[in-house]
Amino acid sequence: MGRTLELTGTWLSYLLYAFQLTALALVLAFVVPALDYPVNIFLGGLFAVVMLASVVALWRRAAGRDGGNQLGTADDITYDPFADPGQAARDRWEKAVRRLPGSDDEK
Repeated sequence: MGRTLELTGTWLSYLLYAFQLTALALVLAFVVPALDYPVNIFLGGLFAVVMLASVVALWRRAAGRDGGNQLGTADDITYDPFADPGQAARDRWEKAVRRLPGSDDEK
């Protein structure tokens, strides 16, 4: 019968980046040159920097280097074992398991 179209979170984020880059390009192409003030250079530079940052973010996400793989590890900036008792208990449990003889834990 018919084929279903499945949109995952990755594709939705790529779609969001495409719309964002399109809007920024349209602003850069039509709005900035239409202004009759010396601030045109500043606005053009600002929108160009935002557009460049969006392209770099899209490239990092597509390459898998956006830092998402660090969530829940000690490298995560939100990791605070003292703020969450469950996280502190898990840390103590992992340390205890690592001290067991014959432990095959790779952490």
